[in-house]
Amino acid sequence: MKKLLPKNILYVGRNWSTMGKNNTFENLLKFFPGSLSVTSKDLKGFDNRIYRYIKRKTGNSCYSSLSASLELNAFKKSIYNNFKIVHFWYGDHDYYFGYLFRKIFQSKIIVNLFFSLEELEKRMPNKLHLKNADLITCSGKAQIEYLKKFIDEKKLAYLPLGVDTKAFLPSNNKNKRDRNLVICVGNNRRDFKTLQKIYSILKVQRPNVKLKLAGSLQGKEFFSDHPEVEFLPFLNESKFMNLYHEASLLILPLLEGGSSQTLNEALSSGLPVLTNKFPNLIDYTNTDGVMQFTSGDYHGMAHACLKLLKDESELISMSNAARSHVLKYDYSHIKERLIDIYANYLGFEIMEGG
Repeated sequence: MKKLLPKNILYVGRNWSTMGKNNTFENLLKFFPGSLSVTSKDLKGFDNRIYRYIKRKTGNSCYSSLSASLELNAFKKSIYNNFKIVHFWYGDHDYYFGYLFRKIFQSKIIVNLFFSLEELEKRMPNKLHLKNADLITCSGKAQIEYLKKFIDEKKLAYLPLGVDTKAFLPSNNKNKRDRNLVICVGNNRRDFKTLQKIYSILKVQRPNVKLKLAGSLQGKEFFSDHPEVEFLPFLNESKFMNLYHEASLLILPLLEGGSSQTLNEALSSGLPVLTNKFPNLIDYTNTDGVMQFTSGDYHGMAHACLKLLKDESELISMSNAARSHVLKYDYSHIKERLIDIYANYLGFEIMEGG
């Protein structure tokens, strides 16, 4: 097995402003001190004609001028460094021409995917670029089953989405939870139309119920008849944690089933979740801490919510199950899994501290 120093790894990714400092990419950069990175923070003036032209050539709507800029900057950094591995963390967005790293620098290319199956089908119709990677790491096992139709199974590996279970802890104050407060967090893939229907039923059956939508201003148009609904688009991480502690339930109606950091953070905080069934979420939702419904089933979700808000013992049971389940996705385990992937799929042993 070949020895690999952290300085010979380049990570390419985005600094998503909505995810905070505990997102997976920010933690990835801490896994192997000495590794190098190209991130969206490093870029200036990326939305120009050249990058837009490159974007159009891909044929994939998920590839943007930012994606092109990240790849170009990674290429520039590779000229002056001996990278054995170039790992595109948000490969669904930011990888397309990375096969050039293999041809020119003999680097191994890893592409990480978080897209739902629906997004892989709709937003990435051209998958030829994935075949040119050395390895595709998938955040859901259903992604692997789907991609086997296009890519050699030996080039597919499971790498789940992680969470900082030491930061997102259950509250020590069991009386902190508001039995009338339910929340929805985030904007990507959220089914706000279904959420509005759920809330309308709740409001009739339980007039004191409160709904807070955090991390987004999207969906506001669906609640024009409910001015009491509170939108919290800009929360820092500590306020997000407090919200997870104060609420009794996270209602997460989804349009598509990509991996969800919100889901993992809520489970880690001991917050019970109501969401939808999707193949790529099964690994994360297969716990008594989550109740799953078919997409658009607002009646089922609303009545389950009403029942749970009346049943404190069931909420406590779900809370404990949620926390126990998500511990296997702690970043310490994700790091171990990544070390195994580098060794077993690419033949590299990382020399930490080297």
